This record gives sequence, C-alpha cells and structure tokens, in this order.
Amino acid sequence: MRNIRRFILSLAVVMLFTGGAMVLPAAAEHGGGSNNSSGSSDNSQIADDTSNNTATISTSPETNDLTEQFRETAKENLQLARASHQKQTEQHRQRACEARKANLETRESNAVRFATNHKAVFNKIYQRVQQFYTNKQLNVSDYATLKANVDTASANAQTSIDALRALDASSIDCTSQTVADSVATFQTAVKDTRDKLKAYRSALVDLIKSLKGAGTGANTTSGTDNSTGTTNTTNQ
Repeated sequence: MRNIRRFILSLAVVMLFTGGAMVLPAAAEHGGGSNNSSGSSDNSQIADDTSNNTATISTSPETNDLTEQFRETAKENLQLARASHQKQTEQHRQRACEARKANLETRESNAVRFATNHKAVFNKIYQRVQQFYTNKQLNVSDYATLKANVDTASANAQTSIDALRALDASSIDCTSQTVADSVATFQTAVKDTRDKLKAYRSALVDLIKSLKGAGTGANTTSGTDNSTGTTNTTNQ
C-alpha cells in the first residue's frame, strides 16, 4: 500500500508540474500580448500628441503673427536691396554720362578745329588761283561755272562747320539720358562736314585743272609759263 501511495503521489506531482508548465507559456503569451498592446497604445498616444502639437502650431495666432513678420521683414529687405541697386545704377550711369560728355566735348572741339584749318587752307589756295587767273589774263571758257561751283562748295562747307560748332556738347544734360542721341548727332555732323570739305576740295581741283594750258593773248612760251605757274600754285 505504501508503494501504491507513493506511486499515486508521484503521478500527482508530475501532473501538477505538467499543468504548470502548460499554463506558463499561455500566461507568458497573454502577458506579451498585453505588453504589445500597451506599446501600441503608447505609440498611438505619441502620434496623437504629435498630431495635436502640429495642429496647435499651424493654427496658433502667435505662430501666424511671427510668420507674417517674416514675410514683412523679407519684403522690406528686398525693397531696400532694390533701392540700393537702383541708386548704384543711377550713380554709375551718371559717371558714365559725364565721362562720355567730356569725351564728346573734346572730340567736337578737335573736329571743329580740324575742319576750320582745312577750310582755311582751301580758301588760301582758292585766292591764289583767282589771283593767278587774273594776273595772267587766262582764257578759260567754263571758268565762271567752275568758280561758281567752288563758291557753292565753300559756302556749304562753312555752313556745315558752323552747325558742328553749334552742337555744343557742354550743354548736354546727363539726367535726361540723351547722351546717345548727342553722340549720334555729333557723328552725323562730323561726317557731313568731312563730305562738304571733300566737295570743296574737288571743286577747287576742277578749277585748277581748267587753268592748265589755258590760252592767253601771249605766245606759246607765255602759255607754257602759265601752265607752270598753275602747277606751282597747286602744289602750294
């Protein structure tokens, strides 16, 4: 009997421990599930808190006011930068205008002096040709026509020189931004004056050529002397 009791007791102990072993994994699994659920709940709570904080930031009056301040400050800084750039640009344009104006004044003065000096030389040659024609009593059939051409060319050249001088680059107003127009006008005037002086010289050359070999009341030797005298006058 004693052995039987021991055997039954041993079986009971085994059954007890076996039942406990089976209950522990289930309890552990249940406990793990509770922890996971708790973790998920915590994560959900954190997400909710973050969402709530974000919603609070985006709709906060203080945040909106600060954002608006950022915009206004940026706009003011941009306007200041633009105004500074515009001022620097105007100053640069003013300095460039003054430099171009000074250069134009110098070029205009030189052009007028150049044209006046050349016309003075042509005038002196023209006077000598007329004196030579009169003194030698030459006979040139188209002398009057050629002389009229020279007179017209001389007058046109003088008019162009006077117009060039009247431009007066010193009167240019840099604030009106018309320097480019003044430069273009000056270039046109210089070209016209140059062309008029060339026309004057060409008419004068035609007159001088007509005197070569011109007949007079004298003999052939006299005609040769006249031709030589004309040539010398031309070279002068």
